[in-house]
Amino acid sequence: MDQQQIINDIRQYIETNILSGDIKINADTVLQDAGIDSFSIVEIILFIERKYGVAITDDKLVPENFRTLESLSLTVLELMKQS
Repeated sequence: MDQQQIINDIRQYIETNILSGDIKINADTVLQDAGIDSFSIVEIILFIERKYGVAITDDKLVPENFRTLESLSLTVLELMKQS
């Protein structure tokens, strides 16, 4: 699994299940600016844990890891390497 595939998977999930139909995001979009709130973050965490079979540990629950799809994908890759 490479970073671009993770970005694409998470982007598709967010655009389909969380954001309004006309809002599009890319790897460096600030997710908060796109309308992602704390409730949405919980949904994204659950998606990631189911999709990639990783647990997002408390030490990874920091704002900078959820700032963009790029930072989120790097966190997922790191967790995948640890498991």
